[in-house]
Amino acid sequence: MGAKRNEEGGGAFSGWRLLGLAFWQAWQMMAMCTDTVIPATGAFVFAGNTVLLVLVLMTVGYVAAIALSRRFSPFVARRSCFVAAGGLTAVGTLLVPVALTLGAVTGAGSGAEGAWFAVFVVGAAALAFGNALLLIMWGELWSALATGRVGRHLYVSYTFAFVLFFIGYALPRPAAVAFTAALPVISACVLHACKKEPRREPSVLPLDVKTIPVVRILACILVISVVYGLSQGMVNTFAEGDSAFMGKTLLLAGLAIAVITLSMVVAPSSAEPLALYRPVIPAMMAGLILLLLLPAPYRFVGAGLVIMGVYCLDMFMMLVSTDVAFRGRIPVALSFGLVILCARTGTLIGSVAADGLLGSEAWSAALRTDVFLLGVLALTFVGMLFFTQADVQKLYATPRAQAAEATLEQKCAHIASLCRLTNRESEVLVLLARGRTVRYICDELSIAQGTAKHHVSNIYRKVGVFDRQGLLDTIEQGGVGLGAWS
Repeated sequence: MGAKRNEEGGGAFSGWRLLGLAFWQAWQMMAMCTDTVIPATGAFVFAGNTVLLVLVLMTVGYVAAIALSRRFSPFVARRSCFVAAGGLTAVGTLLVPVALTLGAVTGAGSGAEGAWFAVFVVGAAALAFGNALLLIMWGELWSALATGRVGRHLYVSYTFAFVLFFIGYALPRPAAVAFTAALPVISACVLHACKKEPRREPSVLPLDVKTIPVVRILACILVISVVYGLSQGMVNTFAEGDSAFMGKTLLLAGLAIAVITLSMVVAPSSAEPLALYRPVIPAMMAGLILLLLLPAPYRFVGAGLVIMGVYCLDMFMMLVSTDVAFRGRIPVALSFGLVILCARTGTLIGSVAADGLLGSEAWSAALRTDVFLLGVLALTFVGMLFFTQADVQKLYATPRAQAAEATLEQKCAHIASLCRLTNRESEVLVLLARGRTVRYICDELSIAQGTAKHHVSNIYRKVGVFDRQGLLDTIEQGGVGLGAWS
């Protein structure tokens, strides 16, 4: 009953705990978008770029976490995993800049060079695995939350991450390193505090994961991530000596996500996966084009749109892959981990390609333009042909079956019981089954429009459908596949 009261009153998760993922995301931004953790001047380089070695190890970190999930998942059920996720990431965050800075001071050819390189590798490996484990654990939490407003929670969390980022970005470097190292520890602690959040019941809606075009989806994510990696590898060539370029870029990306967050709060969307995916391709395409067209002082606008689009993709991947895993009763660490691994692999491929192009004799502004235009073309094919918004809807398609003989109210009552709907959500379900609009529901039940949309969103998530058509299909079946009639 306590969980039901929380959901009906707006959900305990609407409190401070929803910001926990923000600390992980702020760490990711501080570590990979600035030279706070990975200084630009280091004694050790990989293909001319130390960041690439860290990216390789971070990709391997996801492989290791996925491999361990076969034996240890769900990770959130083990206290030791919280310690490992936060502790390893924090220790690695401290070791990497120390090793690179002191290695540069010592200089190449000195006896201590090998020792500092070993410290660097150990630190990078620690933060790589800890980072992967922490993100996968957050995915395990998001998949099981009872609230239907997970998409909005993700947007709010990412918006708060930008606030944390700029706090760290304004600090002197030693303090910024300490601040960055504290972020994963705080994130792990908040994640542990979320263990008492109301959870939805294990999915009883039939979901045939074989019908999901996994290979096509992963291929599209890979292409998008390769384009992102290429753009980020070359983005500094647009700065032209502007030391504030990255700061302005991330500020614009943060403001764009804040605007989307505000729009979702003011006008909530019951189709949250679609709302998360919709900005990805247009924002990235517009960003690449603006990077090429805008005068030098304003090119940060294009770079910011690219980052905003990729962060929306990250949120979409977290929401959909964990939700599909929950409904399909497959390990979240495997589903979400593979999707994130695919994205990180694409980013690594793009970054390596960009580094190779920048170091080649053929490099020129004309070559950069050609690469970016190819990126726009690739995104166009992905968005229009290979993974459209209609494909997102298919991920939530409800299989049809012969319904048992029962009245509409009996079918709704059966579904409400099996999916643990609250009393108010059960009332809304009946009205939705009768084809009533949200405005009608507001008038009939004397509730605000935002409250009605919140109930509709909760119903979709608990039943495991994407939109009203999927819900009506489930109601038409009378709950067939949800459980036996009593």
